Amino acid sequence: MSFVRQLHLKLDRGLQTVAVAITEPLEERGSWTCHYEINWPEGASSDEIGGADALQALYHAMEAVALALYASPHHKAGRLYWYSEGQGYGFPMPKAGRKDLIGEDRASQS
Repeated sequence: MSFVRQLHLKLDRGLQTVAVAITEPLEERGSWTCHYEINWPEGASSDEIGGADALQALYHAMEAVALALYASPHHKAGRLYWYSEGQGYGFPMPKAGRKDLIGEDRASQS
């Protein structure tokens, strides 16, 4: 099972959807992993993140998504948004990256 969030990207040719998908954590030989994928217009980026249990793997995957979104050229250009521009993407950010948060993301993780 995958959980998907639809973000929006303003391009010169119009609005495009950027789907962010995170899979249900899976256990294999005592180790838990979660796969995530961000479907950018120029191609998908994905990774697999681990944790000590299912919740930690899911949380780490969500943090990895936050880092990828905030590091993207689309965020830096101010063209990427979720519900409204400048309000963030709704994913938890690791402590080291919290200085870069915007809008609701900054308010909820201060």
